[in-house]
Parts: sequence; C-alpha cells; structure tokens
Amino acid sequence: MSQENSQNEQSHKAHAATDVDVRYFQKKLELAKHDLQTALDANMNSKLSLLRLENQVAFAKKLLEQAGKHTDHDLHKSHLQPVKNDVILAEEQLDWAKKASAYLREDQIKRMALAAQLARLALERAEQPEITADPMQHLQWQIDRLRSELLSLQVEFERTRSGH
Repeated sequence: MSQENSQNEQSHKAHAATDVDVRYFQKKLELAKHDLQTALDANMNSKLSLLRLENQVAFAKKLLEQAGKHTDHDLHKSHLQPVKNDVILAEEQLDWAKKASAYLREDQIKRMALAAQLARLALERAEQPEITADPMQHLQWQIDRLRSELLSLQVEFERTRSGH
C-alpha cells in the first residue's frame, strides 16, 4: 500500500509541476504578445526588432504546447527552438541586408552573412547526438550558448554606443 501511495504522490507532484509550467508559459506568451503589440502600436520601424518579438511569441507558443501535453518533454528540444529561431532571424536579416545593400556599409552586410553562417553552425552543433543524449553535454552546450549570446550583446551594445 505504501508503494501505491508513493506512486500517487509522485504522480500528483508531476501534475503540479506541469500545471506550474503551463501557467508560467501562458504568462510568458502573454508578455511576448504584449511586447509585440506595443511595438506594432508604436509603429516600430525596426524590422529586426519586430522579427525578434515575433520569434519570442512563436517560441512561447511552442513551450506552452509542450507543457500542456502533460508528458515529460525533452528539455533539449525546448532549448533547441530558440537556436532554430536564431537561424531564421539571421537568414531574414541577411536577405533584408542584401535587398537594402545601397543603404548599408559593406562591413554591415558581411557581419550579417557571418552571423547567419554562425547561426546555422550553432544549430548543427546543437543537433549532434552526443549533445541531445547526454545531460552533461547538453548543460555544457547551454553554457557555451549563453556565453556566446552574452558576448554578442556586449559587442552590439558597444557598437551602438559608439555609433558604428
């Protein structure tokens, strides 16, 4: 009987955790939609910012769908989605830059091309079997990704601050 109580308790805890996940991701989606709508209402002209906000909405929807299934979802797949979004965003930025090449410096276009190549390689790396199968490899992958994102943000901040 105690084993049955233990299983019921574990099932209840799993369901409670899933419920928290669902509520959390619902709020995350609500915030992402609000940010996107605010940008649209303000007639934001930055196509890049709008693409990022749209990607945030898509990612939040994906997380909510997975949490709502009430099953153990693959954590790596959840973390893989923003990497896929980064590839889409980088390629869209590069396409936009090529179309607007008359208004951009050559180094800006080159940077976008390099960013698109890096995003594709990051996705390729993230999909390697050893990273998807081993939790420690997955954790190291996440740390590397966060370091890279932090560096990119620092570079972007400095570039914006200096006016280049």
